[in-house]
Amino acid sequence: MVGFSSFSRMNALIVEDQAFIRTVVSRILKQLEFNQIFEADEGTGGLTLALERKPDVIICDIEMAPMDGLTFLQQLRQKEELGRRTPVIFLTNHAQKDMVLKARDLGVNAFIAKPVTVVGLREKLAVLLSTRR
Repeated sequence: MVGFSSFSRMNALIVEDQAFIRTVVSRILKQLEFNQIFEADEGTGGLTLALERKPDVIICDIEMAPMDGLTFLQQLRQKEELGRRTPVIFLTNHAQKDMVLKARDLGVNAFIAKPVTVVGLREKLAVLLSTRR
């Protein structure tokens, strides 16, 4: 964690349809001392929250209905203000090559496998957010 001290001024958005996983990720973010944590149980609500709240990072499931993570990311990138690209981390159970490539094309920043761990998420967040102040 070179040159990166704290997430205490940062806000995060969790977009995940499974309440248990949302709770786990939220607890990890609280443990990492995030300032505010917003939650949505699917992509449509997540998109509205992302555009309203402008979080510093979004942690999003790929497989959700009615709007999945790939559609969420595509619409987010289309609607974000010019020059703003919110870092997005996809939660995934499996890494299908075609899905990974599509997500990269749409502008995902990172992937993290379920089950999410404190160490794994902290490392991804530190890398992604160290350039954002």
